[in-house]
Amino acid sequence: MRCVAFWLASLISACAGERLEVGLLDQKVIEQRLAKGLVSYDQREATVADLFREAGCTVQLQKVSGHSENVICTLPGESNDPIIVGGHYDFISKGQGIIDDWSGAAMLVSLYQSLKTHPRKHTFVFVAFAQEEVALNGSRKYVHSLSREQLSGIRAFVNLECLGTSPLKVWGSRATPELLQDLERIAATFKTSVPIVNVDKVGDDDSRPFLDAKVRVITLHSITQQTIAWLHTKLDRLDAIRIQDYYDSYKLIAFFLTYLDSIPR
Repeated sequence: MRCVAFWLASLISACAGERLEVGLLDQKVIEQRLAKGLVSYDQREATVADLFREAGCTVQLQKVSGHSENVICTLPGESNDPIIVGGHYDFISKGQGIIDDWSGAAMLVSLYQSLKTHPRKHTFVFVAFAQEEVALNGSRKYVHSLSREQLSGIRAFVNLECLGTSPLKVWGSRATPELLQDLERIAATFKTSVPIVNVDKVGDDDSRPFLDAKVRVITLHSITQQTIAWLHTKLDRLDAIRIQDYYDSYKLIAFFLTYLDSIPR
């Protein structure tokens, strides 16, 4: 495993005064992983799988259709009931597909690496989905592969979609209210907020199959009225990412996941 820069960060959560600790990566590592997405469509799956392996995770591949596979990394915890974190690696080839959604897929690796620095109560499953742009095929395949008992045990599904074009936002009308409240608590601890920006009229995302299976869901993104026009166009490029916003989102999401792990539900 490559040596990477870590620093231990902790905060007292706004709920019950509990201390949350996360091993945060240096911003340069986050930037380097973001730039790794500058590959062809056919190379995306291998790229995200290699990043997980370099971070120390044993990767599982789940065939979706054709040559496309979901890339799955599991971080075991005390309980088998998982918190699932997803982002998709496929993209529309009019642009580089960095915003939509390498920004989410690449961040999965860093979140895995940050959360594994401490023992966790829940098992975390990080899934880089294939074929989100094709009828949500990857996430549908994943959900349909789970038994009713497995689905009922899922603590939450956190979807990372189109990050880093602005400060973090949340799809509020799609989010399970409990998860939205949890996010607000962590944001308040950071002395910030995560604005609700709904994208119901834009399209769907990988939270849909989980929602249909009655799993608690939340989608985190960075879309604004301006940046929505960049998706699926030549403007979806690496240089469209505001790296400080992207890094700040990574930190907040890492603590949000740690908080979800710390509370019983």
